[in-house]
Amino acid sequence: MATYTRDEMREKTIKLIHDFIPELQNAELDESSTINTDTNIDSLSLIMLITKVESTFDVRIPRKEWNKINTLGELLDKVEQYRK
Repeated sequence: MATYTRDEMREKTIKLIHDFIPELQNAELDESSTINTDTNIDSLSLIMLITKVESTFDVRIPRKEWNKINTLGELLDKVEQYRK
């Protein structure tokens, strides 16, 4: 299992967001960016993004926690919280 710094996780997660929403390729995203509104991601894409993040970082975020994730920073917090 690879160990990532917070900066590496942020960069990888931003790349995943850009992959889901190509029109955001040049958008500046940071930890305060609200994932569903600042990125215009729909609920299905948000679920797909979370599962891709889980796969990328080998972590399982309980589904009951998903509705508590609003910003990129909160997503990274959950990844750090539930790392194996």
